[in-house]
Amino acid sequence: MKHYLGKSEYHLRQKQQDYPVNYEPDKLINAHLLVCGMSGTGKSFQSSRLLGSAAQAGIEVDVFDVHDELEYIPGATACRYSQATGYGYNPLELDTDPHTGGVNRQTEYLVGLLREASPQLGVRQEMVLRNLLLDTYALAGIYHDNPNTWQRDSITEAQRRQLTDARNWQALKQYYPTLDDLKSYGRRKLTALSIGGDNPCISALEQLTRQYKRLNTLQGKYAKASSDDEPDKLGKQVNTSKEHCTSGYAEFIAAMQTGRELEDMLKYDSADTLASVLQRLELLNSAGIFRANPPPFGNAPARVHQIKSLTTEQQVLFVKLRLRAIFERHKQAGATRSGTELRHVIFLDEAHKFFSKDDDDIINVIAREARKFGIGLWCASQSPTDFPDSFLTNVGATLILGLHGSHWQRATSKLRISVETLKHIRPKQVVAVQLRKDGMADPPFGNVVVG
Repeated sequence: MKHYLGKSEYHLRQKQQDYPVNYEPDKLINAHLLVCGMSGTGKSFQSSRLLGSAAQAGIEVDVFDVHDELEYIPGATACRYSQATGYGYNPLELDTDPHTGGVNRQTEYLVGLLREASPQLGVRQEMVLRNLLLDTYALAGIYHDNPNTWQRDSITEAQRRQLTDARNWQALKQYYPTLDDLKSYGRRKLTALSIGGDNPCISALEQLTRQYKRLNTLQGKYAKASSDDEPDKLGKQVNTSKEHCTSGYAEFIAAMQTGRELEDMLKYDSADTLASVLQRLELLNSAGIFRANPPPFGNAPARVHQIKSLTTEQQVLFVKLRLRAIFERHKQAGATRSGTELRHVIFLDEAHKFFSKDDDDIINVIAREARKFGIGLWCASQSPTDFPDSFLTNVGATLILGLHGSHWQRATSKLRISVETLKHIRPKQVVAVQLRKDGMADPPFGNVVVG
């Protein structure tokens, strides 16, 4: 790939020479790219030009567009994700590599993503979600400790509906479970845990728990009794409470039906906790992005994912799940021969909102490791100051289209760009460009005439 950025302003003004400046990722330390500029500086225009060059060079492209401004890339197919369209991907599909994938890995990844996107998700909710995922996989015959069970086929919503309507449960086990399966299993567990429901064993266990708590309280008071008549009075209450616990335990044992009631109580904490987890899943999937209904991209090499209609939480979850799928696919394909070949561009619009301080976050992993697998992470944002240093110091090319003056001081510190270079930027006419080539420790920014 060779993309023309413009002419060197230094050569044009000082030497009256037309010296072209090109973005050639195979000549840089990596194919990662950062495009920064405040509103009105031509960020969408320059991004579209870059993406068009990548598509024309035969490079696979995935664009995550939060403003619906990048759909007109030559050769690209766009898809809008919303409640109305219902397109989405199944988050329960597995990486079947026994070393890097499997049930536990996907479960922890999904729990971690929900924790990041939903800070209100507490420790108990995380535990319940984790157990819910493990049990849903197990119900489909996919076990965390048996890699031979991890391989399944992908299923569409229509296929799942057809098999469930026909009650063909055996055929369903040929496919990965879906979020609908997860929610359906969760609702069944919620019914079993609900007090006053049709499970007398759970009701008896709840009653036994309350009686045991009362017994503990009375025993504590008995140990601290001081007056002469208080020990006798409390002793009678303790004995009565013990009798209630004994009868309550007998009722619990008599009401047992499956033998798993106690295990379910421990795994799913309470009906309230399980209900809150199911509500969270419903809210996050209200736009349908986790439905097994892949978008109609076909074999299009350039795909624009229009995610403007999604909430910020949904955008973060969707983007990171897709990035992980892309990264795992290229890892399985192996490293490129040269180690510098660019074969897939991931473009993040308003990219700063997707970054995390967690070193194991998929975006940070791609920034560190994806070069050898041919992946270029291209990020667009209004200011470079919103990105972690670990990314800024590991990006092959940086384009500054124009920053607000309030960002200059931090930009000079984080990017080592001079104030003089920033002053010479003229939106849509002159930009600042840094190209990190092999053998150059800290190349300076140069002004490039683009208009």
